[in-house]
Amino acid sequence: MKQKYDIFISYRRTAYDTANLIAVKLRHAGYKVFFDVDTLTSGKFNEQLLEVIKNCKDFIVVLPENALDRCADEDDWIRREVLCAIEHKKNIIPVMLDGFVWPDIMPDKMEDLRNYQAITAINREFFDMAVERLKGYLKSSPSKPIGRWLTKAGIALGVLLVVLLIGAGIVNHIADVTCNDIGTRLAAGMNAMELLNDDYKTLKDGLTELYKTIDKSRNQDDCRDAEKTMMKVLDKTEKGVRNLQKTFPAPVFIFNSLENYVLAYYKIEREDIKAFSKYYDTMFDDMDNLIVIIRDMIDNHTYSQLERDNIATGFSYFNHSLNAFYYGYLGSLSLLPKSARKTHFELAKKWKLFPNGTPLDLTQEEYEQFQMQEMAKCEEELNHLNLVVNYEDRMLDDLEGRIDNLERKGN
Repeated sequence: MKQKYDIFISYRRTAYDTANLIAVKLRHAGYKVFFDVDTLTSGKFNEQLLEVIKNCKDFIVVLPENALDRCADEDDWIRREVLCAIEHKKNIIPVMLDGFVWPDIMPDKMEDLRNYQAITAINREFFDMAVERLKGYLKSSPSKPIGRWLTKAGIALGVLLVVLLIGAGIVNHIADVTCNDIGTRLAAGMNAMELLNDDYKTLKDGLTELYKTIDKSRNQDDCRDAEKTMMKVLDKTEKGVRNLQKTFPAPVFIFNSLENYVLAYYKIEREDIKAFSKYYDTMFDDMDNLIVIIRDMIDNHTYSQLERDNIATGFSYFNHSLNAFYYGYLGSLSLLPKSARKTHFELAKKWKLFPNGTPLDLTQEEYEQFQMQEMAKCEEELNHLNLVVNYEDRMLDDLEGRIDNLERKGN
């Protein structure tokens, strides 16, 4: 590769958000950082990665929970990157995230990794402090300012020119970094929604199989077995949702005054970006609610059409809500420069559950129209749910009235 890098960041995809944030902060500080999503060019993927490691000074490996489990495989890329760094005697700095522990038995040839001075970064509140400690372990140095090269005759004009050039360069650099960081965080969050949607589909498919057994089988044992199977699906889904939310917490957006200027330049409302995090957590709450109402139905062995309509409404609401979230995401992304959408295009190749056929070159106003349509459908589902609940209440009142009448007649 033509450009030289001082720092190489190795990471599992589950630690992408944290690894990217480390790369952004180090670049802000003036370090030349290789982060493959941003810096990898065309060519042979493996040769480029290993060549960068051989030529860098520092090697940072970000370790999420179970990061080394797959390193027994000789073709695992984390293993190959770490072994390359060890072989070429690079300054290796492990960054241990929440949930990571060193295995009792290290993968073959990787035993030395646990002997390097590691950084712990498990708390977002102290993340900046962890990055500062990380800088202290680096052998690389940040880029130095432009040296003095002006002659005495042109000192005044030269200083002014340098100030203007540096000022423009700094502003452009911060604009690029800020927009790229926003685009990356938004795309990573939406990628987590794709994974959450997989859990949604698993729940729906499991419930369909349960209904089939309940409706067709007259054997009580078969029905109970089907309920137990669905309970296992619920337990597994609930655990998966919790792990997903823990691994990919809602992105936090905090901007300084210069970054606020960049947002204003691109006509990006800070509240729109921050609303992404609030909506993000709401999707997990909606999934939790689905799990609760399905579990209650199975616990009570009640499979009336009203119960099923209630759950079906919950599924439909979740689907429309997720679509609305996706259109809001595209609206925010449309305001960013094209260079900030790179992570979106990298990740979106694997997305299958979001609305298909949505153009990616619309204006924010046009995406908002799509979003409003989905929100209107959410409201329809809520209204339908209220009708179902009211109908159930009326049925119960009517039944209680009939019982009272029968009791009075009996007396």
